[in-house]
Amino acid sequence: MGWVIALVVWIAAGARTGRVAARQPTPLRIAMVIAVSSAACASTFAVPDVAERLDALASTAGLSETLLELAWTLFAAASAVGAVSVWPILPRRALRAVATVIYTVAVLIGIALTSGHPVPALVFIVLALASVVVTGIWHVAWTPLGRGIALVVVGSAIVLVAAVAGLVREAAGQTWIVGSSAAYTSAAVVVSAGTVWVLVETWLRARRDLRRMSDLHAVLVTRFPEVVEGDGTGSTTVLRASDSIAHVMDALYLQSGAGMLETRQNLPASTSEHTRIVARWIDDPANSEVLDTEWIAPPQGMSPRRWVLQLADAHAELRKTARPASVTEPASKESVP
Repeated sequence: MGWVIALVVWIAAGARTGRVAARQPTPLRIAMVIAVSSAACASTFAVPDVAERLDALASTAGLSETLLELAWTLFAAASAVGAVSVWPILPRRALRAVATVIYTVAVLIGIALTSGHPVPALVFIVLALASVVVTGIWHVAWTPLGRGIALVVVGSAIVLVAAVAGLVREAAGQTWIVGSSAAYTSAAVVVSAGTVWVLVETWLRARRDLRRMSDLHAVLVTRFPEVVEGDGTGSTTVLRASDSIAHVMDALYLQSGAGMLETRQNLPASTSEHTRIVARWIDDPANSEVLDTEWIAPPQGMSPRRWVLQLADAHAELRKTARPASVTEPASKESVP
């Protein structure tokens, strides 16, 4: 089980590293990579087989424990840097200095850990992750990014509670190894899920969007092939979904006369009625009323993506209700031999 957990966290670390490599690095993105990579290292050091091998190869006893403690200390430091980077009161020029101070403190605590003093590490983890939890709560929202932040906050809170429990045990005179409890392992999984949540959800939504608008996109692109540039085979799923929405909007613009027509028709107050009329016009423009660009524009407060998906659903429903009539139409007598 330990190997599976380590593999899952390392996959998340690789995904975040690829994200930074593909986009411009920022303090927040770099801190996320360091944090999830540290959690992945900690998950690996927590595997009994790895810990035994490290202790057997090392000249000093307790190497696996020291590395485990160092990994979680670095996780707390990187998480704190990520939290500080989104503070609006902190100027960008001061962010690098603050990050340097936090990482320097983590290094000094690492030196204390090698000397067998875990208390400074526990105190540092509590303070650092307390800032992460407080900052994260301010940014939690019902959006893909907000849901990812919520998972990071939950994982950080688990580590925070475990560190507080470690301080209590140290105060009671009990030996405590930072990161040795199962809570740390579960926190690593939750945090890794939070760091890749946006990537995974965005990909899944793009796949769903492509499937929902496939029929509508095929009809309009066949009718107006000039709206497509290239075949899109080298593009990602998210970009293909975005391009498909642009294709549909461009094709609707061309079908509406490219701004050359003015019908002066009043738009219906109901969005559903508006969608139904446009969907019927897309399916059978020859037998429908002429619609201008005002009709194809997304209703107020609606994004182009949501508008196209709503049209796709209405178009699919229109095709579904029209299909049985054509299938069950009786054959003429002349066609019967």
